[in-house]
Amino acid sequence: MKLRDHAPAIWLGAALLLMAVLVWKIANAATPSVTLNWTAPTQATDGSPLTGAQAITSYQVWLSTATIPDNVTATPTATITGTATTTTQTVTVSPGGTIFARVKACNAAGCSVLSNEVTKLVPLTVPGPPTSVTITLNIT
Repeated sequence: MKLRDHAPAIWLGAALLLMAVLVWKIANAATPSVTLNWTAPTQATDGSPLTGAQAITSYQVWLSTATIPDNVTATPTATITGTATTTTQTVTVSPGGTIFARVKACNAAGCSVLSNEVTKLVPLTVPGPPTSVTITLNIT
């Protein structure tokens, strides 16, 4: 039997290996894009409206793979203009991991306390297909 007689099996094996690599790369993507949305506050802590000199000037956003404490000292992962109520960022997390997020609203007087913490589980993915599958025929 000549090598060209095995060509279809070789091409099939190469195609399966390429598919397995692509599935593995997709399944193990470590930097998902995260979109975070929030509702802007309309009142200051004293109940006055957030207009004029009290208008919101920015939001500080924290994204993490661990819980974000109320007294967080880490630098925000993003600072967004006061008119925005959404941000899209990437975060490095493994499938099955959790993403945590919190937001502060800021104006000329300072920043609010942190929002409630929200979480999102990054779904697990199925493994890629087995590769290098062979058949051994034993005739006795």
